Order: sequence, then structure tokens, then C-alpha cells
Amino acid sequence: MTEDIRQRASRAVAWVGAASAIVAAVDAVALVILLKFWVTTEELGTATLAVTLFYYLDLVTEQGLGTVLIQRDTLDEETASSIFWLNAIVSGVAFVATLGLGPLIGWIQGRPVVGWMLIAYGTKLLYQNVYFIPMAQLRRELRFKELSVIRTLANFGDVAGRLGFAAAGEPVWCFVAGPLLRVLITGIGVQVCQPWRPRWVLRLDEARAWFSFGGKTLATWCLTHFYTNIVYQVVGVFFPERVVGVFRVAYELVLWPVMWVTNVVQQVAFPTFARLRNDKAALAAQFIRFSRQNLATVLPICVVIVAGAPDILALAFPDAVEGATVARVLCIVGLLRAFDSLYVPLLDGLGWAGRNMLVAAIGCVVLFGLDLAMAAAFPGLGSLAVALARVVGYPLVIGLHAYIVLTTLELPARRYLRELGGLVACGVVAALPGVALWYGLPSTMHPGLRLAIEASVAVGTMFGLLAKFEGLSPRSIVAELRRK
Repeated sequence: MTEDIRQRASRAVAWVGAASAIVAAVDAVALVILLKFWVTTEELGTATLAVTLFYYLDLVTEQGLGTVLIQRDTLDEETASSIFWLNAIVSGVAFVATLGLGPLIGWIQGRPVVGWMLIAYGTKLLYQNVYFIPMAQLRRELRFKELSVIRTLANFGDVAGRLGFAAAGEPVWCFVAGPLLRVLITGIGVQVCQPWRPRWVLRLDEARAWFSFGGKTLATWCLTHFYTNIVYQVVGVFFPERVVGVFRVAYELVLWPVMWVTNVVQQVAFPTFARLRNDKAALAAQFIRFSRQNLATVLPICVVIVAGAPDILALAFPDAVEGATVARVLCIVGLLRAFDSLYVPLLDGLGWAGRNMLVAAIGCVVLFGLDLAMAAAFPGLGSLAVALARVVGYPLVIGLHAYIVLTTLELPARRYLRELGGLVACGVVAALPGVALWYGLPSTMHPGLRLAIEASVAVGTMFGLLAKFEGLSPRSIVAELRRK
């Protein structure tokens, strides 16, 4: 049984990885096209203030009660239907709240369009009930092949919506149109793969337990999103819109691909950990295995950005090239996210959602406080002050989370660090020749050629070190993901 779950998890990671690679590439190209032809840096900054709040609307109904369905040992139709109706009530209340909070948020920010964008996207709260239950069922069964195909098609719809609206003269509203089209396609695709209709049943006797677990999970994700993205609001308070736009480009240059990569394993991790929670030895082994996969795929991203951030921005986002130093500093945060991304699904899978919520609450206080303090104390540094605040705060929060996870797993810290420390060391050493080349190559050289040289040397060095000292190579990683 354990071996079967491990093999299914490997195949699921492979499918999610393929989908994530396609989605990441398409999204990157779309953002480059948008900024080149239709969207200014200031307009991107305005849209960012709304888009970073969309996630809260997603979490209200996708990460709360849905986790109950996945984490349970058994699932019957009456339970699924009861959770559906409870979720419909919650989503309806949340939409009504959005109608009032949207204009208020727009007024507070001095940008009314932000509030109206929230209300428009809030209609998703009502529609998502179409696919909420069947999507959870697909995840529970580790059917990520179907989910990956749906996700890829929906993302193409998202990109088409953004490009179409921007070309039609809506450079801000395109960031609402695209996501709504993605949601529409997702609902259709999920129902095609897993047709489901609710029964007319509502078991309120178990609702308290469902809300207790689902509420803690929802609170964790809300708090995590808060401390991850409140940084934009802080930058927006202390600096003009252009700085927000430049900071977003630098922040997402690092965090966006890192989050896409870690999300590959994270999506599969929660249902896998939930299935293995009664076998602690297998659970710890799978946790380490997922962690190594995360680091092995995140390291090349961070190494390339550290080596060639100025040239990447000069090629793709020339109006934001001054954000190169911020991007390089944030690579430390990106690397830490590779560790932290598995802590939440692990504790949730074991039924300890409250521990995640505690860490997330502490993270909000620490990171938000440091963001404000650094921005106020060092305004001359611009958004770099906030990036440095993240570098100081993230190790504190993630260190606490790691301690709780390792204690819960009864996994010795020495073993954990031994399994992962070598990978990190290989990445740090590999970044050095790439940075040296950035300083040594002629500034008159085309940035594309410079980047090709820097990235090739840095990534080549890293994989050489990984193969020699860690037994990892691109071929072995792909083979492991595809192993049956």
C-alpha cells in the first residue's frame, strides 16, 4: 500500500511538473508581451494592489472545507453533499461581504478601481461551487493527470483573456478578465472529468468538526498569503506606483517561478501525507524525498537569477532593470520557500492544522513588522529595504516551522540537514562563477549573450557538483519522477 502511494505520488509529481512548466512559460511570455505593448509599469502597480487580494477570495472556498474531503480516511456521498451546501453558504456570505469591503479597500488605497476589481473577481466565489467537490475528489485520489490537463487549458484561457482585454484598451482590467476565464474553463473541465451533483442533505451534526479543521487550514493559508503579499501594500504606502511595479517584477522574477516549482510537489504532498500518516517511517522518508526534489528544481532558478538578474531584466523588463539587486537579495527568500512549502501540507495531512496556523500568525507579526520598520527607517534604499526585511524575517519564521515539523515527525534535525545541506552548498558554490562572469564580461556585450554564458556556467557547475556529491543529475531527477 505504501509503495503504491509512493509510485502514484511520483507519477502525480511528473504530471503536475509538466503542467507547471507549460503554465510558467506561457505566463512569463504573456507578462513580457503585456508590458512591452499595452501595460505600463504604473498600471501594473495598480493591478498588483488588487490581484494580490484575489487570493483571499480563492482561499475562502478552495482551501477551507476542501481539505476536509482530502484528509478524511473515508468519504461518503452524504458527507460530500453536506460539505457542498456548507461551502455554498460560506461562499455566498463571502461574496456579500466583498460587495461592501471592495469599495472600502479602494477608498483606503485611494484607488477606487481596486475595489471594483475585487467585486468583479468576487463573482468567482459563487461559480466555484460548480467544481469545488469534484476537484477535491480528484486530488484525494491523486488523479493529477486530469487536473494538470485542466489547469493547462484553463491557463491558456487566462492568457487569452489578459492579452485580449489589454489589446482592447483595458490594461488594468485585463488582470481580472483573464483569471475569470480561467475559472470558467476549470469548472467545465473538472465536471467533464469527474461529473458530480450534490444530494439534498445537510449533516449539521458534523459541521463543527469540519469547520474546526477546515477553518484552521483556511486561516493558515490566509495568514501565509498575507505575510507573503502584504509587502506590495507596504511598498505602495511608502513609495510611488512605479516603485511598486518595479518591485513586483523583481519579487515575481524570484518568487513566481519558485512558487510554481514548489507548488508541483505541494499539490501532491497533502493527499500523499494524509494517506501515509499512520506509517511514520514511510512518511518521514517521503517528506525528505519531496524536500530534495523541491531543492533540486529550485536551485537552478536561484542560481541563474543571482548570476544574471540584470541581464534577465534588461531582456524581458527593461523598464524595471533597477530591480536587479532586489531580485538577487530575494533569492535567499526563494531558497527558504523551497524548504517551507512542504511544512503546511505535512502538518495538515497529519491533522495538526492548528500548528500551521500558529506559525502563520507569528509570521504575519514578524514579517509585516519588519517590512514597515525597514521601509520607514531606510527610505533611501527604496524597495531594497523591504527585500532586506524579508531576508531577516524569513529565517526566523521558517526556522520555527521546521522545528515544529521535525519534532512532530520525530525526525532528527541532523538527518534533515544532512540530506538537504549538501544541495544548498552546491547551489551557493555554483552561483559564484556566474556572478564573477557578470562582473567580468564586457558591459557592451548583448545581454542575451551575457546571460547565456552566465547561466550556462552557473547551472553547469551546479549540476556537476550535484552529480558528484549528491548523486543527482537532470536525467536521474526525471527518471525518479517517471519511475513506476
